[in-house]
Amino acid sequence: MMINEKNIKTLGTHSGKFHADDVMATAILRLLLGDIKVTRTRDENILRKLDFVYDISLGEFDHHQLNKEIRENNIPYAACGLVWREFGSRIIQKFNSQLEENDIISIFDYVDKNLVQGIDATDNGIDIKSEIKVTSISDIIQSFNPTWDSNDSIDEAFEEAVQYATEVIKRIISRQVSVIKARIIVNEAFQNRNINEIMVLKTGCPWLQQLLKIDLNNEVLFVISPDDNDNNTEYKIQTVKKTVDTFEARKDILESIRGKSSEEINSIIKIDDAIFCHKAGFIASTKSMESALKIAKLSVKT
Repeated sequence: MMINEKNIKTLGTHSGKFHADDVMATAILRLLLGDIKVTRTRDENILRKLDFVYDISLGEFDHHQLNKEIRENNIPYAACGLVWREFGSRIIQKFNSQLEENDIISIFDYVDKNLVQGIDATDNGIDIKSEIKVTSISDIIQSFNPTWDSNDSIDEAFEEAVQYATEVIKRIISRQVSVIKARIIVNEAFQNRNINEIMVLKTGCPWLQQLLKIDLNNEVLFVISPDDNDNNTEYKIQTVKKTVDTFEARKDILESIRGKSSEEINSIIKIDDAIFCHKAGFIASTKSMESALKIAKLSVKT
């Protein structure tokens, strides 16, 4: 059932130690509703008087029941996911009214997959970390809790964590909006290629997501784009990853120049303005477009 956010004037969640789940749910609600005060308590008499309660009281936005909702990929919803599912699209539209409905859906799904589901999984006790310890957003938010030997206010710490979480979600949404705005630039560059394997962008912008959608035959191997740095324009040569979620590229940059100094690169491929090439072979840069094209062309051939 769609909830009318205009009727929500008071919020309530549990008191005590907080987790990324309730913090991010609060950040989502604040983005939609403004700076509404949150009452953090476990007193049911108080909670029953509030307009919207989450992560507690076994209501629609609590996930501690045995019959909790589970996504198709088996990640259970937590309060964060339940709140995002209800209000996420409205938040995106609130700050980006020019977007079409399919773009709003695309951003909504991206945020759910790349931010919300990880928080939901962690809060439901599902281990989604690899063998290598990677600090997650849940770890960072939970670190805002006062330490056991501190006299700091936990409610004040909660508000600090919410401010941090709000910035995170705002920036993720903003970046996805920028991806949508860049589609025209990427489409034009793809259509205007002089060499099928090399796409040249007229300006630096997020390009991978759109390229993977339109390059159905996996033709583009390298992308060149200007990189303005302290008023000096440089040119990046980047590999094209096979998918958004992998580091594996369709083809790596020329092996002979990987990890070499600028002088060595210049000597090897006969240019005079190399800047660097990463030893893993996924990015290199030069001071001129001509040299960037030479690196890309040689990389295509080898």
